[in-house]
Amino acid sequence: MSEKLALGVDIGGTNIKAALVREDGELVDHIVTSTPPHRDPPEVVAVTANTARALLARTRAEPSGMGIAAAGPVDLTGEHVICAPAFPTWDNTPLRAALSEAMGLPAVLGNDVDAFGLAEHRWGAAVGLQHFIAVAVGTGVGGAIFIDGKLYRGAQGGASELGFTVISPNGPAVFERPGVLEGYIGRRGFDEIVLKHFPTGEVPNPRRVTELAAQGDARARQVHSDVAVYLAEAAASWLHILNPEAIVLGGGTLEGANFFFEEFERRLRARALPLHTQNLKILPSRLGYLSGVQGAAALWFSSQT
Repeated sequence: MSEKLALGVDIGGTNIKAALVREDGELVDHIVTSTPPHRDPPEVVAVTANTARALLARTRAEPSGMGIAAAGPVDLTGEHVICAPAFPTWDNTPLRAALSEAMGLPAVLGNDVDAFGLAEHRWGAAVGLQHFIAVAVGTGVGGAIFIDGKLYRGAQGGASELGFTVISPNGPAVFERPGVLEGYIGRRGFDEIVLKHFPTGEVPNPRRVTELAAQGDARARQVHSDVAVYLAEAAASWLHILNPEAIVLGGGTLEGANFFFEEFERRLRARALPLHTQNLKILPSRLGYLSGVQGAAALWFSSQT
């Protein structure tokens, strides 16, 4: 019996990634291309399909189906991207059908951080957990909530927009909503924190901040400490509402950021009630840079069970 393969595609504001993934989560091969600058749906669909076709031609693989991870909430039918912050013209875009037709493959569509959570649950840090929150911090801040081992979608598919957790009545705004977490620690907010601590000279990106923090640089560690304060403020509310077993943290801002994890755990345990922290696990993502395509594949495999 031949092995089962899924084609996973992850459509982000900067890059489009495609990969072939085995049922055990192993990556067979992958390819990355730049997202078209205008980001109109037909152009993005065409570039995504061409990228995926190039991968299939290179590997001569025949996947059983395709999972699509999109930045933005997806309706409960799994057909439409309701909206997407990085794609302003994408309101109610029928992305699943468009890519399924372009590729000639059955397909499923989901939110990118929901997909990240599914992949961590299936193959990564959250294997065996029943109640957990997955959070990705990068250009934006996204989340996925799992209750009784199942992804919670909400009444209209819009659950887990954790980046819009209000941590102040005022403060940085996202979509004209002031004081929300993403405004403080999404990439724009992160860059403002960096500028505060690196006012002249080198202004490092998230990866460089992590490298400097690991080397003991006081400024980089203060950046991570500030991020930990804001994230702990929001996460304390999540703990009090959901009482999860674990929080799984990923995304480019936090990858490999050991000092951040130490600070976040310390500050979260000080901010939340002991009942909600005494058995809590705070876990880094195990899947890394290509977690989006593994998550997309997880969407497909999960749809077949």
